[in-house]
Amino acid sequence: MTIEIKKVTGTSEIKKFIKLPWTLYKDDPFWAPPLLMEEVKRVNKKKHPFFEYGDADFFLAYKEGIPVGRIAAIDNPKHNEFHKDDTTGFWGFFECINDQKVADALFDTAKAWVKEKGHKNMRGPMSCDTNDEVGMVLEGFDHMRFFIMPHNPPYYIDLCKKYKMTKAKDLFCFGIALTNPVPERVMNIAEKIQERYEKQGYIFRNLNKKNLKHDLRIIMDIYQEAWKDNWGFAPMTKRQFDELAESMSLVAAPGLVIIIESPEGKPIGMAVSLYDWMECTHWARKFPYGMQNLMQLLNLAWRLFLKPKPKFKRARLFLAGVMPEFRKKGFDAILYVFPFVAGKKLGLTEGEMSWELEDNTAIISPIEKVGGKVYRKLRVWDCKI
Repeated sequence: MTIEIKKVTGTSEIKKFIKLPWTLYKDDPFWAPPLLMEEVKRVNKKKHPFFEYGDADFFLAYKEGIPVGRIAAIDNPKHNEFHKDDTTGFWGFFECINDQKVADALFDTAKAWVKEKGHKNMRGPMSCDTNDEVGMVLEGFDHMRFFIMPHNPPYYIDLCKKYKMTKAKDLFCFGIALTNPVPERVMNIAEKIQERYEKQGYIFRNLNKKNLKHDLRIIMDIYQEAWKDNWGFAPMTKRQFDELAESMSLVAAPGLVIIIESPEGKPIGMAVSLYDWMECTHWARKFPYGMQNLMQLLNLAWRLFLKPKPKFKRARLFLAGVMPEFRKKGFDAILYVFPFVAGKKLGLTEGEMSWELEDNTAIISPIEKVGGKVYRKLRVWDCKI
């Protein structure tokens, strides 16, 4: 049976590219669809901020005229410049039926595109960079994903292995039951650390929505500095962060965003947790595809503005960091404990701290102390060209 790969060029093909997961995952009870209005933007070169500096092309695989797979080939010069690595291109947005020939055809297409850009290695999935969805689920398939996190069937791992891809890096996702109390010893330590530093003039506070732009600027500055040595990191542009901030302004609940400042007003550290809007998309998936966007947004609006507490059951701690010169001083204990406490007050029952690099013990240790346990693992693959 002939496999045909087509570059996505028109509105009709873009719709097919976006819609494909609804077909592949229709019988998967754990799949939560993406927020459709965001998904449309992610593949729009005129609207998504990644395309101000990067490039990508999108491809669909057809068998007998029916879409059965998709992939994006990606060039990220900001990543390559930051890491002084001009050999690596990327792939992402991968979805495929359980057919090695279809997967091979998609990977071959992306590899040829990346090679044409002058690269010698193809890494993924990254859609389009580490500020978006990263990795392929390696362990922990029987859980609904959190926002900006991947979901895939187990057979994707075999598709990559049989294509001779090799491990680039594994990423850990920590789950935490907010129905459990914070370990007493950890809580006592966090409170004593806060008390000690407050006496010295340090400020521990929540996000101020009345001065949102100022606080988001602080969060961005800490992110750019505290993450700069991490594997795969590339700085966000202002527009990228502004768009993330827009999402944060809606789903950042009281107490879930923590900011620490020095007596001189210098940013020290921050932790950002957000309600998991995938609860809305998981609920909306029962409706026809043509109603997805409307029903997702209606459910989100109902939860945010009408539903009594608890508005959501789940939240994801997706940013937590301390400026390099203030590390190993106890501030990290605050960043994990206090959002935990705030989440319990909001009626949340489930949290995820993700993703963390498998070898980042400085972050993994405090997460484990507060009760986080690895329940999912993700893999990023390399493929020599």
